[in-house]
Amino acid sequence: MRNFRKLFLNVPISKIAIGHFGLATTKNWKNQILLARNPNVFIESGGITWLYNSEFYPFPSAVKAIREAADLVGIDKLMWGSDYPRTICAITYKMSYDFVVKSNAFSDEEKAAFLGRNAVKFYGFKNLPELEYVKNMSE
Repeated sequence: MRNFRKLFLNVPISKIAIGHFGLATTKNWKNQILLARNPNVFIESGGITWLYNSEFYPFPSAVKAIREAADLVGIDKLMWGSDYPRTICAITYKMSYDFVVKSNAFSDEEKAAFLGRNAVKFYGFKNLPELEYVKNMSE
């Protein structure tokens, strides 16, 4: 962690996305989440469903971890990620975000921020095309 802090203190324009939700199933995961209190450091959730695969959809512990992280650093520092295509667990692409959409742990505003708006801000996406729905991938 010390080297990581040195990096973003010495190169403050760097954008850093901490993946797999800081490995939320490990003992000190919240220390990684707290790094998002620094400018340009965000947490992305690709792989969070894999981390909680043993409980499967709708991943109540993953929802709890996202809520805890939002309470620590703010929902605006958290980004959804699918970790798709999945090779380790049997969930669809839709299930990788639907557990957040259907959760009552987040407001509609928080869901919009987490599921897209924060990534647009972090990565600087502009004019993204609407992609065709692919049934066999999504369901």
